[in-house]
Amino acid sequence: MEFNDYFVTIPLLKTDRLTLRSFCSDDIDTYLEIIYDPQVQQFLGGGVNLFNKEPHISNWLNNINGRLLKTKTVITWCVELTKENKVIGRIDLGGFAKKSMAEISYYFSPEYWGMGFATEAVKEVTHFGFDALRLHRIQALVMSENIPSIKVLKKAGFSEEGILKKYLIGKEFHDTVMLAAIREQNLNE
Repeated sequence: MEFNDYFVTIPLLKTDRLTLRSFCSDDIDTYLEIIYDPQVQQFLGGGVNLFNKEPHISNWLNNINGRLLKTKTVITWCVELTKENKVIGRIDLGGFAKKSMAEISYYFSPEYWGMGFATEAVKEVTHFGFDALRLHRIQALVMSENIPSIKVLKKAGFSEEGILKKYLIGKEFHDTVMLAAIREQNLNE
């Protein structure tokens, strides 16, 4: 398949414990619980639009599963525990530059932090980016105080490249760590 072929519907990805799939209306209540959680919000810089009623919910679903996908802006996956059919987070691959680079971002319910789910999802999406989309580079920007997320990315094969001083995350300025995985390095490991 070619790069453009992956932007028709959200690609279904599976790991040993997780299913990465498109969001649907049944996921919204759980998803809202996750993004409203103060432990999650502290690392989003106040930039996540919090919505909890129509038509905002339908518009969001239509955007992530339609317009944003078809314009090759971002692929947004719902992260679900496969055996339990339980939504535990979200992971995005977007900001595609010349079909060669992208940025990965994610957040999970604090209830599932420290269990390896984020690392598992990041590894799967990174492999998808390199193997299917043939990307050369996948990068991530993480607030310097978000040590657990930095560890997730390093476990998934990302290397720290530097710190961006007072970088805008959401609506706030934070020292931000740039991490990246390079296709050749990732495939050789």
